[in-house]
Amino acid sequence: MNDRAYVDPAHPPTLPGTDPGALGRDAPPGLGAPDRARRAVAAASIGTALEWYDFFLYGTAAALVFPALFFPGEDQLTGVLLSFAVFATGFLARPLGGLVAGHLGDRYGRRATLLGTLLLMGVATALIGLLPTYAQIGALAPALLVVLRLAQGAATGGEWGGAVLLALESSPGRPGVRGGLIQSALYVGLILGNLAFVVLVAVLDEQQLLAWGWRIPFLASLVLVGVGVYLRRRVDESPEFTALLELRRTARHPLGEVLRRPRNVLAVFLVRAGQNTTFYLVSVFCLSYAASLGLERWVTLTALLVGAGIAVVACPLWGRVGERVGPVRLTVAALGGLAVIAVPLFLALDTGSAALVIGVVALAIGIVNAAADGVQPMWFASLFDARVRYSGITMGREAGAIVGGGLSPLLAAWLVATTGHWWPVAALMVAAAALGIVGALLARRT
Repeated sequence: MNDRAYVDPAHPPTLPGTDPGALGRDAPPGLGAPDRARRAVAAASIGTALEWYDFFLYGTAAALVFPALFFPGEDQLTGVLLSFAVFATGFLARPLGGLVAGHLGDRYGRRATLLGTLLLMGVATALIGLLPTYAQIGALAPALLVVLRLAQGAATGGEWGGAVLLALESSPGRPGVRGGLIQSALYVGLILGNLAFVVLVAVLDEQQLLAWGWRIPFLASLVLVGVGVYLRRRVDESPEFTALLELRRTARHPLGEVLRRPRNVLAVFLVRAGQNTTFYLVSVFCLSYAASLGLERWVTLTALLVGAGIAVVACPLWGRVGERVGPVRLTVAALGGLAVIAVPLFLALDTGSAALVIGVVALAIGIVNAAADGVQPMWFASLFDARVRYSGITMGREAGAIVGGGLSPLLAAWLVATTGHWWPVAALMVAAAALGIVGALLARRT
């Protein structure tokens, strides 16, 4: 399984001729290496939380309000399918955005690239909040929604890899924990995106929510992105990338270099395609499925919030476990757990019991899925040389996002509509987990 005990897995030996203590020369006076590392982790994590707030916000709106606002002429099922189809377009754009960001990040630096992704995401999200609805401008409304969702996807495609590298390349110590903090930030974004609608559903009636209330979380993105840009501007470039610049060892064509040995790109793709399928079926499709059963909205929203809250704490802990037992073993166990939980998840939804639904969804997201998530930053970074690391991670991960995240809610909705039962969706979760396990066993550290 090529899964020996890790020693600084995301931080390869120092490049010849470099002095780690001399890197980061542009840091403020008196700011030592540990402080630079902490600042890098903080800026990467907070920026990631804000970007994923924007991205997940659409997923919640797609299940709860967008069918009525942008596809009102369709029956309920068709409206949901069209809303999820637009949701999927964001994932289609992620590999393209990832390729551009990976090239820029490997050529010119992680920090500047991350500033660009954050600005693009914030502007696109705020513009969604300003969109006229179908009732106001007709078919142009969903068309504009698609364009802005594509921009969101492109920004997200370049975010995760850059944030991980900014955090892990800033210091060689405890990569599992620091990488886990980036994953925690992703779940913070999920919490913020869903909490916004929990509050709106609680304080507004249906008419107010559909008339103007849904716009508030999208417009708030402008304030949040301002905070993220401020923090990222105060962070130094990754010392490891700075060393490459000083030695003139940056890759001229990073994508071409990484594809000469595509095994690890394929491994990352399979792991993410498998895990993303199960995660988005739970976090996005189940919202719509539960509503079709008559379950109140607050139940599934609360379940997601509880699960994400547990994951925020669990991801750094799982990252530490991954350092000790190895990321492959932990990933295989986690994906196996997601396969086992597929049937109990839908059985719980069928009961209509709020407590049972919240418990099972929280277990799936907060414990089992977090185990696979928490170890990935450290692990994926160890699979590629620093010269092409941004491109390698991003290409494999974001291509997997199309299959796992973009298409799975749409496919699940179609399967339930065609068969009238959730069994095919549970089988899809099991098959996806098996695919991810194959990818984990395929990976080889550099």
